[in-house]
Amino acid sequence: MTNDQRLPSAYHRTDAIARAMESGDHRQIIGGMWDEIGRLQFDLLVDNGLQPRHRLIDLGCGSFRGGVHFANYLDAGNYFGADINASIMDAGYDRELAPLGLANKVPRANLLVTGDFDVGKLGTTFDYALALSLFTHLPINLIRTCLEKLRPTMATDGRLFATFFVCDDGLPLWRPISHPRGGITTYGDADPYHYKVADIEFMAGSTGWHIEREVRFDHPRSQRCFVLATA
Repeated sequence: MTNDQRLPSAYHRTDAIARAMESGDHRQIIGGMWDEIGRLQFDLLVDNGLQPRHRLIDLGCGSFRGGVHFANYLDAGNYFGADINASIMDAGYDRELAPLGLANKVPRANLLVTGDFDVGKLGTTFDYALALSLFTHLPINLIRTCLEKLRPTMATDGRLFATFFVCDDGLPLWRPISHPRGGITTYGDADPYHYKVADIEFMAGSTGWHIEREVRFDHPRSQRCFVLATA
């Protein structure tokens, strides 16, 4: 097995991602569907109470597919982003946020390059956290690490909105699942990952969170969204 094969996902190949960004499309490399999914995640949080005064941490923010909407809506300084790939964030900042006049609302100090979710380094607390199409690329213990490190940074009434590919209880976890909508095949032990709801409950419960509810979420690639609150 090569070193690359042992990495949790392709996004952990940061050097390869950086090379691809030199000639690649910063929108496509994070999954495309820029306008549809960008707006979808914005509407998700606004429909669930996000206001301009709130502070939001966008985990796995990438090149700001959702960030352009959030930065425009939130009060200056209230949008924060974290991602493992500096090259993708830089491309998004220079090619998306800045041309829209949003750089003054999102200081670079609000953006954290991290592979281990040390969001405490941002030095603030968050009312909302979003992990859209992030946990779908991570194994269970990296998700737990994220939840453990995020929890102390959340406001008392803060909420995390996280999307997952879900394996129905009647199916074996190890069997690949082909999701008709979007044509994605997911796996129990490889990227993109699927989980049973009981797995999500375990990840939440073992790190000081609980599933508050599942929200209606019309994701074009069959991801489902769960709202997590601190226990």
